[in-house]
Amino acid sequence: MKTKPIDMMEIQKTSINEAVDMAAANFMILNVSVGRWKGFQKLKEASAKVAVDNNANTANLSVPLLGEEHHKKLKAVVSEYSKIYTIFDDLCMQYVKGLPEKLAPVTDVPSVLSALAKQKQIAENSLNEFLPNYEQFIKEALPSHGVWASEVKKHFPTTQELAAKFYVNIHDPKPVPSMDMAKYGCVPTDTMGKIVAFTNQQLAAKFESVKGAAIDKAIKAAELVVTQLSKEKPRMHQSVIEKAQTASKQLRKMSTGYRADMRIDQISDAIDNEVINVENASEWTNSITKKSEALSAATITVNNLKKMKVAAPIPENTPTADDTLVAGGLLADLL
Repeated sequence: MKTKPIDMMEIQKTSINEAVDMAAANFMILNVSVGRWKGFQKLKEASAKVAVDNNANTANLSVPLLGEEHHKKLKAVVSEYSKIYTIFDDLCMQYVKGLPEKLAPVTDVPSVLSALAKQKQIAENSLNEFLPNYEQFIKEALPSHGVWASEVKKHFPTTQELAAKFYVNIHDPKPVPSMDMAKYGCVPTDTMGKIVAFTNQQLAAKFESVKGAAIDKAIKAAELVVTQLSKEKPRMHQSVIEKAQTASKQLRKMSTGYRADMRIDQISDAIDNEVINVENASEWTNSITKKSEALSAATITVNNLKKMKVAAPIPENTPTADDTLVAGGLLADLL
């Protein structure tokens, strides 16, 4: 009996379709928008005077309208609103480069929304404490601007206008747009197949981009560890560890929710157990051994992650070749 030849293109198409269906079921799209007023203003009249005084064609004189003292108080409010984006970046993954939407596993969505809502409340409380004193801050700041006080005064928003400039919108989560067959009911079968294949290819490309962004984030986190530990007397901050932990979690989420990839899982293990071999970053300063081991692990991790960037994606359930580990669990040769 003649055996039908294996259609590798069909296998690849099936693999992509399964990965897309898996990702569409496991992830949701989140989005937030944040408004802030940073309190800086370019003064046209003052800039023109500075240009003349310095024999220049133009000058750009930008000043904190509320003066140095009260600008610090405004900056504290702005910081609380900016933390929304920090939390969003830490807990979610880039979906489409250049767009504000991000991706989060379905199981993480409640905790992400809760964290965002908590920070939104903190930010709004800080603004509510600032607003009642705003007009008094203006009165106290104007004299510090000297001859340019009259120009500065023109640029202050009213209290109501200022309040409107600050906002946090946490948009409703959206499902990943997998192909909806029902709405194309009258399309011929062969045409439908082409539409589904094209749609899934596009969506798969987006998820590969998400995976690439997660790898980039992990590379930066591991490179930061290398940079800091390469110094003779590093002043280590806990944020170095936190960035590496966040990057590792996001790598795992991509492997779990999109395409299972043993290489990514092993790299995440290396980050969690070998790069981060201390609980507190200050321990690296106090232990030459810990510092040396973490530096070596971080260096290998950077190299392995960069190899992942140029490697072709491995289909689900396909074992990798030569998954050899060095002592301690690091990949000796990823590819």
